[in-house]
Amino acid sequence: MARPADPGIRARLRSEAVAYVMTHGIGDLALRPLAKALKTNARMLIYHFGSREELMREILAGLREREGARVERWMKSGRKPRTMPEFLRWYWRRVSAPQARSAVRLVFELYALALRNPRDYPGVLEEPVAFWPKLVQAMGIQSEVDETEATLLLAALRGLLLDLCATSDRRRTGAALNLLARLFEGVNSRHA
Repeated sequence: MARPADPGIRARLRSEAVAYVMTHGIGDLALRPLAKALKTNARMLIYHFGSREELMREILAGLREREGARVERWMKSGRKPRTMPEFLRWYWRRVSAPQARSAVRLVFELYALALRNPRDYPGVLEEPVAFWPKLVQAMGIQSEVDETEATLLLAALRGLLLDLCATSDRRRTGAALNLLARLFEGVNSRHA
């Protein structure tokens, strides 16, 4: 009878895999080089995660958990209630910083993989759409158009981040983000 996988080892491997792909990307990630970097072997990665695709999903979940924790810390810090324009400006400063470039590229690599093989990467495309309505609600914006506003925010941020990755023009993309934030200046008061 096979010994059950140790959840502590799986959690450690997941965390180390997230750190690895933050530096090296994910598009052409092979299990053997990843396993070597994690001081294990490909067979053990499969043992703990079941498949390469499941490992990729776990890496994405790890990235989302890290990002969610950062957003939660920001929401709890400072004055209450936070506004969407404040969030957009804070978020943009974080994700447009040069040190965040590898994480942003990683997200787009995962999107591309999921677009090509959605069954292999369930949730990759849908979960970000679900995140924004929750954030909008946490900001205290409650109205019938929350889903529409959330869709606009997600699409605009994705587009600006993709443009930034493609051109490295922080000035222009930052100005566009500020325009987006100004468009949402009155959202909290409109829907209160």
